Amino acid sequence: MVRAVAKKKSTAKKSTAKKSAAKKKTAAKKKKTVSRKKTLKAKVKAKRSGGKPASKGSKPDLDGLGEILVRNSPDGIVAVDRDGTIRYLNSAAEKFLKSRGGKMIGQKFHYVVDPQRPQEATLAKTGRRDRVAEIRAVEAKLGREKIYIVSIHDITERANMEAQLRALSDVDPLTGLFNRRGFVEAANRQLTLAQRQGWGMSLFFLDLDGLKWINDEFGHLEGDQALIETGAILRKTVRRPDIIGRYAGDEFTILAFDSADRTDSADRIAERLRENLSAHNERKRPDIKISFSIGVAHYSPGNTPSLDKLLDEADFKMYEEKRDKRRTR
Repeated sequence: MVRAVAKKKSTAKKSTAKKSAAKKKTAAKKKKTVSRKKTLKAKVKAKRSGGKPASKGSKPDLDGLGEILVRNSPDGIVAVDRDGTIRYLNSAAEKFLKSRGGKMIGQKFHYVVDPQRPQEATLAKTGRRDRVAEIRAVEAKLGREKIYIVSIHDITERANMEAQLRALSDVDPLTGLFNRRGFVEAANRQLTLAQRQGWGMSLFFLDLDGLKWINDEFGHLEGDQALIETGAILRKTVRRPDIIGRYAGDEFTILAFDSADRTDSADRIAERLRENLSAHNERKRPDIKISFSIGVAHYSPGNTPSLDKLLDEADFKMYEEKRDKRRTR
């Protein structure tokens, strides 16, 4: 009986040992299979990326990454040497400059390269509009040679929006003429040009008569209409280069070039203003006809008064005419 029990125990131990060995063998197979799968995945990944499988703790190829970034940047990237010659440009720069890289390399870069401050430049047209870019540059070294890395960033949309905002800030919304600020800026530019070229000019100061009475009698809509009609008469009278502004509520200004043959002298322009005003009033009801008083100041290159002095002189003469009208009523 003792022998039978011992035999049973021995058989149980052998069975346990066999099971343990089988489990170890299965675990080893699983481990080997997992290892094979990992190796296979690494090989497939390496094959797809065109390189060898990265070892644990290896660093990415930063030089290659930099080349990819420059090549695919949405901004134009141009390498320019100290002589202003293009040494490299990416595909975005080719599009900005409207040329193929092979044709541009070795040619001069025709825009300002200034590492100290950004520049704005008009690039080749897209369709009917210009493209505007901001150009920035930094110094770098290519071996022992100093070069400039130039970035070209498209700011066309921003530039267009800023131009629209500037235009709105310079224009009277009611008449569509320059407002006071816009007129002063444009007139100062024209006076500078006239001084440089030796041209004569005439400055007209006009006041719409009885605007307060029109507003009180017929309402502000009719008063606004009178201002709009006055602006239309001034546009019809003057030439395209001349500048017209609504200087204040009921005051208008014109800066006109004197023509070389005197066919458009200040007297002739004033006469044409009154003719156009008369023709306009023939189509109006008698009780809502408009009129304006006019004062004129002259500018000659030999005598160069400021715009403020011209405005004061024309304003004074306009009030003289207005006083004369009141006396004759």
